[in-house]
Amino acid sequence: MTGEARHHVVVDGTDVQFDCLEGDTLLRAALRAGIGLSYECNSGSCGSCRYELLDGEVRTRWSEAPGLSARDRRKGRRLACQSVPVSDCTVRVGTPTEIAMHRPGKQRAELKEVHPLTHDLSEFVFSTGQPAVFSPGQYAMIHLPAGPVERAYSMSNVGNCYGEWRFVVKRSPGGHATSILFDKLEVGDVVELDGPYGHAYLREHDNRNIVCVGGGSGLGAMISIVLGAARLPDAGARTVHLFIGGRTTQDIVVPVALELAAVRLGELNIHAAVSDQADFDQADFEDGEVTSTPYRGFVHDAVVNYFDEAIRDFTCYAAGPPAMTDSLARALVLGQLLDADRLHFDRFY
Repeated sequence: MTGEARHHVVVDGTDVQFDCLEGDTLLRAALRAGIGLSYECNSGSCGSCRYELLDGEVRTRWSEAPGLSARDRRKGRRLACQSVPVSDCTVRVGTPTEIAMHRPGKQRAELKEVHPLTHDLSEFVFSTGQPAVFSPGQYAMIHLPAGPVERAYSMSNVGNCYGEWRFVVKRSPGGHATSILFDKLEVGDVVELDGPYGHAYLREHDNRNIVCVGGGSGLGAMISIVLGAARLPDAGARTVHLFIGGRTTQDIVVPVALELAAVRLGELNIHAAVSDQADFDQADFEDGEVTSTPYRGFVHDAVVNYFDEAIRDFTCYAAGPPAMTDSLARALVLGQLLDADRLHFDRFY
């Protein structure tokens, strides 16, 4: 590794400095060095990693990234997740944020299995041949060979010694990445996996009462949170509520992996919310899968309807479409039902 070209990055006004390997982004190089720059999506959309380049030169991966407003561009701001240093640099960034215990790294991953879950949702199982190290609720960037194209997907399992990384992925009509995953990638093919990333991971020593809210492929991250809680020493004293949102009953699936979690946890309650299907009843769901009467409407409304002020006794994790997570944040935080530091999600657009 010593022969690889690298560029030195200095954070203005601090004693923080780190090296960035040729071709790596400013953000990922900082995270690999254990430096907590602000970020969420890692793909140019959320704007959390804005910074100023004071000296040096960078190559921009996506010049039209929506994470920068017109005002940002006029002021010369850039996105660390889209900036690839091509020389030594000096940058000005915001106050370093909390950083997870696991530093991200790149590795080759072989597709081992694909498990269809619904008509447009599948779980992809990759193996790296070395321990899979990540916190429940985090995500990885998958670089697909055909294209090439890179996307962020949350792990749907927990860290393990045998190198298994599972991802629940929803087919997106016309989506470049999902068309490769569903239609072109075959068992035995190899991708590059870069991770772990993300701040919405399970806080093991936080509140024992947990609410997980998953919509679409966001279900994967919530499965990881539930499984993570179930393997803790105090799992028997924990209460977990999992809310699964979908447009119709065909979009609702309760993975088999949660059966073991239900045995270990003190209490696991599974709720379903269906937004675009007017006529359904409990019989549309398999016996024993959904704890309460399915909710007709959006999943964030289902959470408020079920708990109201009682949710103050819980810590909430969420993953899903931006409209879902934003609506949940407005309902819980702006609605003064939950403190902002008790709601965890990473923004993706």
